[in-house]
Amino acid sequence: MVAKYRGPARREGGWVDLTAEILRGTADLSGANCIGSETLFDPKARNEESVDAAYRHRAAAELCRTCPAVDACARWAATQPDTNAVVGGRRPVLPGNPGRPRKASAA
Repeated sequence: MVAKYRGPARREGGWVDLTAEILRGTADLSGANCIGSETLFDPKARNEESVDAAYRHRAAAELCRTCPAVDACARWAATQPDTNAVVGGRRPVLPGNPGRPRKASAA
């Protein structure tokens, strides 16, 4: 039996092409301070105490403060759903850590 020609061979992209497609449109964060410290930025783990997560998140936000890529990261983060992680220098509000109270309005 002779195989029929069905047009050009379909080429699967492989993991390099797949990774490139996933990353297309994300911010260029080369040189970011978070490289190698990614776990500081993660959301609070289910079994993690809120004070421990808040400590990690403060350390992560401090890395963001001097990061050369923080502006690009913050712009990208603004287009993403909230992840309860530190992104672009912004810390999530954790239960039991409501953040700074609002100023009373001037009367």
